[in-house]
Amino acid sequence: QQQQQQQQQQAECGMTPETEQGRQAKAAFLQQHGKEYGYGGLLDELYPREVGCRMKPNEHYMDYTGSSVYCQSQIAQVFEELRGHMFGNPHSANPSSSSTGNAVEEVRDLVLRFFNADPAEYQVVFTRSATGALKLVGETFPWSRASTFAYLRENHNSVLGMREYALQAGGAFKALNETFVERWAQDEECGADLMRPGGRDGPLPQLDGEPGPVYNLFAFPAEDNFAGVKYPLLWIQQIRAKSTHAAQWRVLLDAAAYVPTQPLDLREVSPDFVALSFYKMFGYPTGLGALLVRIDAAEGLKKLFWGGGAVSLATSSADFHVLKCRPADKLEDGTVNFLDVIALKHGFGMIEKLGGIRAIQAHVATLTEYLYEHLSNLRHSNGKPMLQIFGKHHSANARQVRDTVYLRSRWCHSCRILPP
Repeated sequence: QQQQQQQQQQAECGMTPETEQGRQAKAAFLQQHGKEYGYGGLLDELYPREVGCRMKPNEHYMDYTGSSVYCQSQIAQVFEELRGHMFGNPHSANPSSSSTGNAVEEVRDLVLRFFNADPAEYQVVFTRSATGALKLVGETFPWSRASTFAYLRENHNSVLGMREYALQAGGAFKALNETFVERWAQDEECGADLMRPGGRDGPLPQLDGEPGPVYNLFAFPAEDNFAGVKYPLLWIQQIRAKSTHAAQWRVLLDAAAYVPTQPLDLREVSPDFVALSFYKMFGYPTGLGALLVRIDAAEGLKKLFWGGGAVSLATSSADFHVLKCRPADKLEDGTVNFLDVIALKHGFGMIEKLGGIRAIQAHVATLTEYLYEHLSNLRHSNGKPMLQIFGKHHSANARQVRDTVYLRSRWCHSCRILPP
């Protein structure tokens, strides 16, 4: 009966019905991966009406690294809430504005709970995207002529762009490979030259009139966008531990590609800054990201531009202003995108409906294993591999380091493709 209902839903949506060969292949797949695939059978029930109805026959969506897809019920809940409530500018003083402000704060708390972050240690700063979060760190970080911006070579362009702020302040940048970072993280002596733009023995510039320690920043992705390689989150504590009274190391984690399919527990690891985008997690809303910032790290940020609700008091006739104290208020210029912020709870609700982020992690791992196994076995008629697959799919802990398959075709003009 359940199979008949699924077939009826597929027919109503115009989805391509399963062939006998497809059913047999799926049965073999479920024999191997059934315990982790499909959210306990929920996927077969939900997919046709939540996602499948929006796609043409024989069309498949596989660009989840670029963006997740929203669900029909998620969008319906968003617009049902908009139709049933009056939301006003949270910076105003009236009943609709007060309820909006409360709703925005509830979502901040929801984000912190999702990442198991202690609200006494972290705050949520809403931005227009993960790139916006990275830009915010770059333009407010306390760079100096002695600062070093170190980052993993395998980083997003938006991380690379942050080096312009370090250079503008007279600092230096270093692009590091994974092997070096691994040694640097574990060896007290390794990496000492990062502290001195002139090399290990080069002098630090004298910072006349600039009291306090030198601040340095290390940035890396929890998961890179190219081959889906995941990097050790232990680096966070290891690099932060290299701080001294004279030189502090802060750590920025680009989690945009990681958190859609992997759990991030901010009580287990404590980066100073975490950048993410919500549309990568559940498809809607777009144009909204966040910077999760440690409160002690936020205290050292130097904000130049201010506006809107970020300021408590300002005068037009004199150079005088007082910024709000709370990092979330101080770092968000203008009115927060409150309607989209309020919509986030329905995306998080969909994750919960599927069984939580660990259920998503297990589901994605089964699909990646299956895809990699079949793609890696494709051969030309001369026996040579048809595809070159990048990443660490052969590693001992492959399930923890992959959920992306990046490949390149190897052409053989005189060959034919053999089935796997």
